[in-house]
Amino acid sequence: MKYLLLSCCFLLATAVSAQRRFVAVDSTKIWVNTIGLDDRKEGQPVLVFESGHGTPMDHWDKVLPGVSKLAPVITYDRPGVGPSEAIEEMPSIENVAHRLVRLLEALEVPPPYILVGHSLGGLYVRGFAIHYPELLAGLVIIDPADFTETHQNKRAHYDVLNWEAVRVDSLIQKFIDNRKRRHQEAPPAIRREGQYLETIRENEFEAIQEHQLPNIPVHILVGGRFDKPEQFRSKEYDEEALFRSKMRHRVSRWTAVIQSVDKGMLFYSAGAGHFVHFDQPELLIASLRIVLKDYVAISHKKK
Repeated sequence: MKYLLLSCCFLLATAVSAQRRFVAVDSTKIWVNTIGLDDRKEGQPVLVFESGHGTPMDHWDKVLPGVSKLAPVITYDRPGVGPSEAIEEMPSIENVAHRLVRLLEALEVPPPYILVGHSLGGLYVRGFAIHYPELLAGLVIIDPADFTETHQNKRAHYDVLNWEAVRVDSLIQKFIDNRKRRHQEAPPAIRREGQYLETIRENEFEAIQEHQLPNIPVHILVGGRFDKPEQFRSKEYDEEALFRSKMRHRVSRWTAVIQSVDKGMLFYSAGAGHFVHFDQPELLIASLRIVLKDYVAISHKKK
């Protein structure tokens, strides 16, 4: 009972300190949640969270009590997601980065920032590092849209099926067509996110591949649990085997990403699905604790 009472008191304190509100960015109302900004120490990094495709910021709620003990926190909904007003702008990595900077300016929150991105948000924070590297203290990328993928290395995922090339290409095209159909059924702003992701995939993530990461702490968190129920799996091929093949290839490429910086780490959890931070919030909390520690160590060396 004592533990329960203490837990309730902590959650209540967190809820009280959190400030959910609309903030105008270029006359567009953006739904924002901030925690601990009033208590921020000089030069302390702020944790800024970027959600996945069409996903409202509430999916971060499970980690907020833990991460808000480490540093001030900002979560938000991109235009057209959750309560945020929609705009007609294409949500490219450049446009999303520029709009996030304007949001942070409207909140009067100066850098440095540690960006945390999930899925499509992982692509967006990787793109932020291209356009605003000087503002960053670190990146934590969670099960991202695979910005290392090319048409050629994607085909290697399918070697496990032992199919001829034309059959593999047909399956890949089927996946693309299914995604495009789902995008068409989504609200306009979320549909544009899906369309942008398809376009940058078709271009083999050229806008990302041409740019090195800044030499800051970079972590990638990966969920390795295959979640698809048996009754919904393909009768044509082994979906779990294909999933595991994709993960092996992607982890290999993501290892190269984190090896490109001095303070890179890769966390693989066989017990977590795509929403790693929801299934194992303590893993994200531990990752952020390390990023903050490494950032402080790097900052002291530069002085």
